[in-house]
Amino acid sequence: AFTTSADITGPGQCSSYWIYDHKTWIKKAGSCFSSLIFDKFSPGNQEQRLKRQMFFSSPQVQPFNNQGLFALLFDKQKTYKKLPGFSLPTVAIANGSTSSIDLALKRLKAIVAVHPGRNDFSDAIVIKDRFGAGGLHVYKLGRNIAAQISSIMERHPGISFVIQPFAKFDQGYSHEHLLGSTDIRLIYQGRKIVQTYIRTAKPGDFRCNEHQGGVLTYVPLRHIPPKVIRFANRIADLVTQEHSLFALDFIITNSGNVYLLEGNTGPGLDW
Repeated sequence: AFTTSADITGPGQCSSYWIYDHKTWIKKAGSCFSSLIFDKFSPGNQEQRLKRQMFFSSPQVQPFNNQGLFALLFDKQKTYKKLPGFSLPTVAIANGSTSSIDLALKRLKAIVAVHPGRNDFSDAIVIKDRFGAGGLHVYKLGRNIAAQISSIMERHPGISFVIQPFAKFDQGYSHEHLLGSTDIRLIYQGRKIVQTYIRTAKPGDFRCNEHQGGVLTYVPLRHIPPKVIRFANRIADLVTQEHSLFALDFIITNSGNVYLLEGNTGPGLDW
């Protein structure tokens, strides 16, 4: 059954729900309860946060997704600290002050200078929402970087940001007729890959997310480069926990190196 945050009435309880029957969704008006929830709940305001707390307020009600893994992959800075040998260099900006921005840029420059793949990175910087998804609040900056970061943070005072070097990956991987910046998503259940797809950015953009105009294409596992699978399995061995359903997103740079972009525990699935 499928239900929404608007229908929550108590711990594991909702006032209505949908079921999929004969190739259509049918809404049922009766109440429902489950002790195991596949949770794609991302509260956007205080009311929704309180509803989520109520939803999981009983110890009998548990999310299918492992909460430790969720915390690791939700926070891009935590992901980098756990997986520095796999991820793009990532530095959190403490706040919007000039000194914090300058310090973050200095730290990132120092990491890139000794990085074995430093030739994969251009002089541009990517600033993104530390806890964001869907390609929202992601910006590529090439000039007056510190001033632009300050302007972005002033416009979005409630968002925490991280910075990364811009990786050159517009020619690193392509599938059939699709050309442009492409990322590769592997969805794991435990240590088993259960689904694979790629997302290709629209012309002139580097963000591959569907929300930003990217094209999603389901591809069989055999079409994924073996080096990406080997790289991903090494990460899966490090992070897999009980009740682990998660996605890992990768890019292949123009020089052929593989990097983890990010991971998440609420991936989109082709049911």
